[in-house]
Amino acid sequence: MRLLQRLARKENIFARIICLLIACAMWVYVMTDQNPIVERSVEVHLQQNNLPNNMMVFNAPEKILVRVRGSRTQVMADNLDKQISASINLKNITEGQQSLPITVTYAGGEVVTVTPKEVSIYVDTVSEKKVPVTTRIVGAVSSDMTIGTSVITPPEVTLRGATHRIDKVNKVVAPIDVTDHTGSFEAESDLVAVSDDGYDIPNMRIIPERVMVQATMVSQMLSTNVPVKLVMTGELPKGIVVTKTEILPESIRITAPPSVLKELKEVKTKPMDISKLDGSVVSAVELDLPEKIIPELRTVQVRISVERQS
Repeated sequence: MRLLQRLARKENIFARIICLLIACAMWVYVMTDQNPIVERSVEVHLQQNNLPNNMMVFNAPEKILVRVRGSRTQVMADNLDKQISASINLKNITEGQQSLPITVTYAGGEVVTVTPKEVSIYVDTVSEKKVPVTTRIVGAVSSDMTIGTSVITPPEVTLRGATHRIDKVNKVVAPIDVTDHTGSFEAESDLVAVSDDGYDIPNMRIIPERVMVQATMVSQMLSTNVPVKLVMTGELPKGIVVTKTEILPESIRITAPPSVLKELKEVKTKPMDISKLDGSVVSAVELDLPEKIIPELRTVQVRISVERQS
């Protein structure tokens, strides 16, 4: 009886060993056939490590392309890009152009290729600069209206960024939408850095980022010089011929809204009656001024030279 029990136990152990071997074989089959080794390329965020506080990096790509190899369940994971670490070490960088190798690690398998293998970056020092804030009109507004007085709070802001970019900035503007505004109003505005040659410089850190503007819309007036034209009326007496006309001054300075100045090419005198001329004459003549025009003079001196013909 004991002999039979011993034989049964030996057979049981043998069966367990056989089952274990079969299980191992099945696992190998599943892993090699059902979960094979595959490769996959994925874009990975490029980290910038150990950047000194007084330095800034330009031209570094946000992402690089990494090809990895591993089991299908690992490589085909939805978050594969999060499992791969790609970085450049900025600890010992210096100012100027330089190339740095990219370090890539992947715990779930093997890194096959990295594109690019290194990056070319430009490094600059960080600077700060205080600049004044001015307003910039945007939106639909009559050409005869503009911002008169304005109070900007704060009137001065601080720029912080790369030295080579900070040096190009001479002012910061606060764009103000004046659409539908006719009197006093208040508005909060984002700020834009402007270069010496008048171009906007994007992505500049401005402290604070926004300002408050209190402004008043007023009628806009411009000044310019325009010629004076003599207007004569009536018929000359028989035998009288005009040989020369002179106007002093020949032009005057006027001030008017832009829409008026745009259409005005000259200023005429009020009609001067020449029907009773019997000789040369010098006379003060009033100007015939359109509405909304403010002249520096309202009269001009006119000299008319005549000859008597027989």
